[in-house]
Amino acid sequence: MRRKVVSSPYVLRADDVRVRRGALTIELSPSIAVEVSLVSLGRPWTTATKKAVENVSLRSGGHCLFWEDLDEIIALDEWLPFALGIEPARLLGMRNRGKKASPAKALAARKNGKTGGRPRKVA
Repeated sequence: MRRKVVSSPYVLRADDVRVRRGALTIELSPSIAVEVSLVSLGRPWTTATKKAVENVSLRSGGHCLFWEDLDEIIALDEWLPFALGIEPARLLGMRNRGKKASPAKALAARKNGKTGGRPRKVA
């Protein structure tokens, strides 16, 4: 039986998000959290009420931050690399590393499978 695998177009996913003391804290995993000043977000976060800014939730399975009172949404993949100074193309390239398929790779895999697996390296 074949399973249909649906891959997400997003790379980054948050487990939790909160606003405290003028900073947005995004928890990417239990051991990784990113804290960003609300001032760096600019308007409308700097001009909104404290209650409106603190009313943030995760959407799209944790891939987007959503402020209902401000009607603003931030996709983590688009915003977080720039906020942290990481090159987005490099981040996205890491996701696909080693997953490229070609007819030559398929032929080599079939050939190696018939002979008992990948040949050993010769030192």
